[in-house]
Amino acid sequence: MSNSNFDKNGLDKSGKHWLQYAAFGVTAFAIYFCWAFFNDASIHNFFVKIFKLWNCYGYNPLSYCVMRWKVDFYP
Repeated sequence: MSNSNFDKNGLDKSGKHWLQYAAFGVTAFAIYFCWAFFNDASIHNFFVKIFKLWNCYGYNPLSYCVMRWKVDFYP
């Protein structure tokens, strides 16, 4: 664990902080998933189901949440 390319401040030899690498990776995934959301129907439907499930919290019973997961039409 002590053999790292980053110094105590989190910089590597070229002067980039480790969070810059993490931000690049997160940005790459965000760009891909945004593209997939608008251009791939199966991923779009999966995201819509996830959003429906996230919207199903609080006072709604679990059976209502499961019913919303199985529905294919958009509200």
